Amino acid sequence: MCNIEQEHHLGTSISGWGRALLLALQSIGVDGRKIFIDCGLDPDAQSLPFTRNPVAKMQHVWQIAETSVEDWPLLVERTVQHLNASSFYALGFGLYASQSVEDLFQRLSRYREVCSSSVNISTIKDKRTCTLVVNDLRQVASHTTTDVFVLFIFKVCRELGGANFAPTKINLPWPEQQYKDSIRNFINVPFAWNTKNYAIEFQLSDIQRPLPGANTQLAGYQDSLCRDYLRSLNEHEHLPYRVKLKIMQTLGSAQFNIDYIAGNLNMSPRTLQRKLKVENTGFRALVEEARRELVESYIQNRELSATQISYMLGFSNLPSFSSSFKGWYGKSFSEYRNNHLSSRASG
Repeated sequence: MCNIEQEHHLGTSISGWGRALLLALQSIGVDGRKIFIDCGLDPDAQSLPFTRNPVAKMQHVWQIAETSVEDWPLLVERTVQHLNASSFYALGFGLYASQSVEDLFQRLSRYREVCSSSVNISTIKDKRTCTLVVNDLRQVASHTTTDVFVLFIFKVCRELGGANFAPTKINLPWPEQQYKDSIRNFINVPFAWNTKNYAIEFQLSDIQRPLPGANTQLAGYQDSLCRDYLRSLNEHEHLPYRVKLKIMQTLGSAQFNIDYIAGNLNMSPRTLQRKLKVENTGFRALVEEARRELVESYIQNRELSATQISYMLGFSNLPSFSSSFKGWYGKSFSEYRNNHLSSRASG
């Protein structure tokens, strides 16, 4: 069983994972309710959208589930079948409203803690490819969670990008001889083994193609709900992430200053700066991160002018925004937006 210290360190994950696994186990004749109860989790609570499961206990559930099923690939397949937009509260609906798969990856990375506070998600781009990188902070002994996550992302991308949409390569941090073939039963792409993290590589031109179901207003609304949801999980979030979320909430308003944000976190500005320094960051650096994350979504909305975006990001004037933007991207705002949108349209 898991001790309290381990549970606190690993944080929590949304109940959508638990619900999907529970339904998958039941569909293949395994008493999933008993497994959850034995691991200290309420099976009935898995259907409640605001339930959060301690990651350490869910890790135990996954391990027991894997050993209780003879057909491991079937367990993975059935679990993915029971994952949908509602499994991840507002984040799921935001993913389906994304402008492109690249936008989807950015949204998934930005609000990753909605899914689980023990997983880091990022993207790496070059001139031809974009790779979604997943760094799992857990000491995971089974491969099931890896497969379920990779196949869920593949499922969403296929639903949005079309039946022929596929990654170019998948990296898995396991030796091939220890790995069962559940993913390769469903995705016929090259695999790399013993990698540092697990990752999914795509052609950049594929993931930048506009999606037919894109809805900027809906995605923005879901993003707002995600931020509100994450603010309710303060006891499980590390301080820099909490501060950045509050910066994103107040940018462009009269409340945007360190005094207000520190007070909202029940500390003084000096204490906040001191605690952020321990985390190897600072308030200014988090403001910069928040602005860069938000501008990536704002720039895709043609209806927003540079002046409007400047205000929404909390800049005092347009020249300050223009100077910062050129420092971020090496191009002016108009150059970057024209190139970005034209490449998406031609894709």
